Amino acid sequence: MTGLFVILALVLAVLYFNDAWRSLERVRRVARDVCARAGVQFLDSSVVQTGIRVERGGRGLVLVRRYRFEFATDGSTRHAGEISLRGRRVRIASMDLPDGGRLFDAEAAAPGPGEHPQ
Repeated sequence: MTGLFVILALVLAVLYFNDAWRSLERVRRVARDVCARAGVQFLDSSVVQTGIRVERGGRGLVLVRRYRFEFATDGSTRHAGEISLRGRRVRIASMDLPDGGRLFDAEAAAPGPGEHPQ
């Protein structure tokens, strides 16, 4: 019986890390697209997860992850951006622009191919 719990724990851990990896890759793609549309340089290695929590969704519980990324306008000065995922769907993508403005990307919040709105 203990062996069954160990196997179940391992399977759950693998599923969680696989989902975390896919979410990180999704955020990198969205951040790259948002930066391209804003005309700034996305800094690839700057994406980090800043938070995770569980929320009740239409189909049960879903993970809400927050990520931070950085971009540059002139190649040397770094600026911050943030992306929030609810499941695999982008809730919001925002950037702190150097001129004091803040860009919220509503187009990035649309589900990607093969994804269902939650």
